[in-house]
Amino acid sequence: MKKKKRNNVLTAVLVTMIVLSITAITYVILFHQEETGLVKRVPAQKKQTAQPKAKRAKPSVKTSAKEPNIANEKIPVQPSIKEALKKDTQVLPAHKSVVKSPEKEQIVIAKITPPRPLLKQVAIIIDDIGYDMAPVRDLLSIDADITFAILPLLAHSRAAADILHKANRETLLHLPMEPLSYPKEKPGSGALFSDMNDEELVFQMEKNLASVPYVVGVNNHMGSKFMLNERNLVTVFNQLKKRDLFFIDSRTTNGSKTTAAAQKVHLTIASRKIFLDNERNYSKIYQILMDVAEAPAGNSMLIVIGHPYPETIRALKDAHKVFREKGVSIIPVSKLIKKKTSESAS
Repeated sequence: MKKKKRNNVLTAVLVTMIVLSITAITYVILFHQEETGLVKRVPAQKKQTAQPKAKRAKPSVKTSAKEPNIANEKIPVQPSIKEALKKDTQVLPAHKSVVKSPEKEQIVIAKITPPRPLLKQVAIIIDDIGYDMAPVRDLLSIDADITFAILPLLAHSRAAADILHKANRETLLHLPMEPLSYPKEKPGSGALFSDMNDEELVFQMEKNLASVPYVVGVNNHMGSKFMLNERNLVTVFNQLKKRDLFFIDSRTTNGSKTTAAAQKVHLTIASRKIFLDNERNYSKIYQILMDVAEAPAGNSMLIVIGHPYPETIRALKDAHKVFREKGVSIIPVSKLIKKKTSESAS
């Protein structure tokens, strides 16, 4: 009986120990799993925290094609020349850039560049073209819009008109007229004389114009006597008006009736201001051209007349370089007349 009771106690103790052992083992296993899970969760949180930082820093390392580089955003866009002029700002050279400080923005004070002064415009007419082609070729070698006045009915009148037209140079009919010194000095082929009637004047005018094509206007050759006759000038000017031509008075006489006659037919006219080569002397001709370059622009038309002398051509070649440096522009006489006419009208 006692033996059986002792066995029951031992069995109960054993069962209790087994239960305790199982409980201990279960606790150990559960505690180990919790510790392992905690360790795994901590790096995951760190990774999630660090990931947004990596994304924000990424553009500074690599820039996409659609997004500008941050460094380039500090370089202002260079304005065009027209925009800079409108804003009165100085255009910055491409190799210089203004960088704005990230802490405090720099204030760039633009240098105000004064507007470029208007170019002085001059018309230079070379008379007596038609005798020889050599001076025409020499004058065409000058890179300037010189105007050529061609005499009618000469051996090279038409050839000169053709070559000058192809070269885009402006031409006038250099119309011969009777001088006070006639017959000692003869005006040449196609001349108009004071004793001609209207029919004779019109006939001769038509003949002269037919021999010199492409002209845009007329100026007089000699004519110190003919230019004193208002009636004759009205007849001539009527023909010019019909052809939409203008007239340049070479001012061979102080008593010219050009203005009075032109007013009657409403013809556009202008007058010569300076003769270049009354003396065929290179130094004097060059000095006259320098005086033209230095003279103030003024409001009157600056029309200069010369001749195809070697001295004049040489002086023009040399003076043209100075003209460019001083901002003097040689333009066709028709453009000068049109410009001054529009200014007067306004």
